[in-house]
Amino acid sequence: MKALDYLKSLPREGLPKSVERGIKSPSNADLKRWLNMGAIIINGKTPKSLDEIELPITELIFFPYGKRRTTIWKQN
Repeated sequence: MKALDYLKSLPREGLPKSVERGIKSPSNADLKRWLNMGAIIINGKTPKSLDEIELPITELIFFPYGKRRTTIWKQN
């Protein structure tokens, strides 16, 4: 599954909000940009939007190095 397709399949209410155009749920373009900028870690890697990712997802972190770090899922 492609990284962008996986993120698009998640409920938007549970994802970090986009603050660029007001505080709203992220658009598909936001998700793609975040992936391509390396702002999302999936299973310990920072995939680009069209990269294939392995299922199951054991780790999903948004903005890992910023003030808005958000861990959605992390399995130890």
